[in-house]
Amino acid sequence: MTSTEYDAYVAYSRQHFEEGLIRASFTESDAGWQGPVFHSGETTDVLIKLRSRYPFQPPRVTPVTPDAVAWSWHRELDGSLCLVAQDDHDGLWWTDAPAFLEHVTAWFEQADSGWPDDRPDLDLDRYFKPSEDERLYLYDDLSRYRNRFVRFRPAKNNTMRIGSGTRPAKTSKHSRDRFGYVADLGAVDLPPRSWDDVAARIDPGVNLDRRIRDHLITIMVLIYRRDSVDGAIVLEVCPSVNGGFAVRRLRSGADTTAAKTARAGVLAPELRGCRVAIVGVGALGSFIADMLVRSGVRHLTLIDPDVVMPGNLVRHLAGPETVGQPKVKAIKQHLITRHEIAACDIVTIDRALTSRDGAIELLNSHDLVVDATADFATTALLHVVAQTLAKRIVSAVIQNDGATFRIDLLPSLDGTDPLPQSSSTTNSAGREVFEAGCGSPISPTPPHVAIEAAAATVRHAVGLLVGRPVDSAGEVRDLPISTARTRQ
Repeated sequence: MTSTEYDAYVAYSRQHFEEGLIRASFTESDAGWQGPVFHSGETTDVLIKLRSRYPFQPPRVTPVTPDAVAWSWHRELDGSLCLVAQDDHDGLWWTDAPAFLEHVTAWFEQADSGWPDDRPDLDLDRYFKPSEDERLYLYDDLSRYRNRFVRFRPAKNNTMRIGSGTRPAKTSKHSRDRFGYVADLGAVDLPPRSWDDVAARIDPGVNLDRRIRDHLITIMVLIYRRDSVDGAIVLEVCPSVNGGFAVRRLRSGADTTAAKTARAGVLAPELRGCRVAIVGVGALGSFIADMLVRSGVRHLTLIDPDVVMPGNLVRHLAGPETVGQPKVKAIKQHLITRHEIAACDIVTIDRALTSRDGAIELLNSHDLVVDATADFATTALLHVVAQTLAKRIVSAVIQNDGATFRIDLLPSLDGTDPLPQSSSTTNSAGREVFEAGCGSPISPTPPHVAIEAAAATVRHAVGLLVGRPVDSAGEVRDLPISTARTRQ
């Protein structure tokens, strides 16, 4: 699309929307488009303004009389209606005026009925203007600071971390600590938008006003609840020129286990107690380990006899600082550092799995064994032992220079036929590459294939761990990979 075509698209979208407003009895003024919205037997005049980023940003709608509509969680700080959720942008649906006005009408009808079945969005931040302080304020479990004074201390990466403490009688002028108070607002039906709104919910016996005027407190941490869901916000507060207090929101976040696992998926709680062994933590196995931990698994056994070589790094989870270390040690340290998993929950074995007794012990002591060795002998050993013990393993391998990966459930479920053997082809173009110490050419499998195959393997592993298998035998996936080289 050229710039001329882009401008024509924007102009058409605007004209089309405005024509729809005219048909709905709206009239244009310097402030925007004003017109009636009919809802629940009433009429409310609103002002619709097309903002600078329209049509890629929805129009702004404000009641002509601000207090004609009750203030709620569904109004912005400036009084405009909160109409479009962040997850409701598909198709720029608001560019059609009738559809948009129907949405506005629905908003008013929900407001008239008191917002039944309202979801408890914890977005109190948007009711305060941002502070000029761009640091990130981190807090842990706020229940232990409730209705107490706290101190925020500078930490790495431009962050401030919470801790107990009040400002001492004498402080160094060079101190970069900031002092505050943690207040519990309780259940909040109407979002506070000023210091007066906040202060009305705090025990007056604390006498925060005097402490703020004396600059003994500059930070307020507010705990609040919506429908039994806990939220928090960190505010900066200081005396204002008019004798009151100015309040600004600070960028903040919870540094808690709950916050760091909330995005792990709905199955994470079920996976926390599972024990998984990964045999082979090379390119494929290292990412399988990482994704299993990210998904909620907290007990791993890593088995691999090799050390990290410089040539491994492009496809391996480990970094250059681990060259020379056993692969199992490198991956264990990565998981501990990055995911805060306890060291005692990761067992490492830096020798190959070669015996029947070793395979029996491994299968009996784990909920699942994942084979990522790409070694036929190891896979066959685990498969035979699994059949004997009436257990099951997941075996994953990348084939054909990264053009195929397959994941086998061995043995397959419920007597299902196993996956057919994969055809073996080579996709390398031009001269093969060899490395000292390797008896065969180096695989040109791209890094993204290792990650994609690992993700698919984890999907099958999780399915088995929670008793809801993805497939009865596994899967084979062919990946279109361009191997053509430019010849000069």
